[in-house]
Amino acid sequence: MGEAPLTNGRSNTTIFLAHLGAFLFVVLAAYWLRRITLQPDAILQGYLQVVSGLLTFVFAAVTLVRFQGTQDRISLILGAGFLLSGAVLTATSVLFFQFLPDAPLRLLWAPIAWWLGRMVLALLLVVALLVERFLPRSRHPRQEIAGALLAVIALTYVLAAALRGLPPEVSRHPGAFFPNPEQLLPGAIFLVSLVWYRRRLSLEDSAFDRTIYAATWLNVAAQLSAAQSARLLDAPFVFAQALMVLGYTVALGGALLDNARLFEQVRHLAVSDPLTGLANYRRLLDVLENETERTDRTGRPFSVLLLDLDGLKAINDGYGHLVGSRAICPGIPGRRSAPRRQSHPRSHGQRR
Repeated sequence: MGEAPLTNGRSNTTIFLAHLGAFLFVVLAAYWLRRITLQPDAILQGYLQVVSGLLTFVFAAVTLVRFQGTQDRISLILGAGFLLSGAVLTATSVLFFQFLPDAPLRLLWAPIAWWLGRMVLALLLVVALLVERFLPRSRHPRQEIAGALLAVIALTYVLAAALRGLPPEVSRHPGAFFPNPEQLLPGAIFLVSLVWYRRRLSLEDSAFDRTIYAATWLNVAAQLSAAQSARLLDAPFVFAQALMVLGYTVALGGALLDNARLFEQVRHLAVSDPLTGLANYRRLLDVLENETERTDRTGRPFSVLLLDLDGLKAINDGYGHLVGSRAICPGIPGRRSAPRRQSHPRSHGQRR
């Protein structure tokens, strides 16, 4: 499904050092942000959570549509993973909206819900790569989509019930370099996915694959920033939220662009001959209808020119149909580049 393999001439060492430097910059930036005192704005955080959840829902819908067409299970698992993560994020946003401006922040297990949503997404990214390696294609996409949706609903209910039983306190270490070290665990899983997706780009290099790789990178950076969060809704936490929203936006944009490319490929295959690339009979009917309407509107006639290749049967009988098919193609490029915009060459007839 990809386009061209990723060939940019850079060595693996250069790529590794570039990523390492970028991640160190994110860690240092988040560490510096700890000096900035922000008033906890639960409403803003609630809106960020809702926006993140909506982006994940739209991405899930786009990838499930892609899965119906391509039947590659990586799209199914990514769609289900983003959908489940979005459900957890949306549920978490309710907690933020319950914070009152003049009351202390009591529901301190809201960050755990955020952490849990990140863990689910990180694990499903790895699962998607494993499934693609061993079971890449689906034979029953509709049944698998239905099963994935039911699994998401069940897991959302189980996770919501588990969150209600969590203790109301969260362990914090304000003086440590990583005050919130539990955020490093999903970051490590995202990092495994990042390395795997980087290797995958040598084989599959579509807009979808590139943006999933970029979104995974942003998720690693978001977890590094969240690990610098010393208290709820502080500057590093806001920075992590912004990186997460950016990652979801990038992933959604890539999925939309790649779906548009796939739809264009399907449209082209539906109206063209696979051997010559010329328009087929279905396209001929559309063109004739359009030209007839043009003639009725302008009064200008149009022409239909038929060309016949003599001796093709002798080539097929003497050298085989493969050589005969190759004999058709040399004259096609000149006819395909028509001198007039209204010219529409197409293939017709049997190749016997």
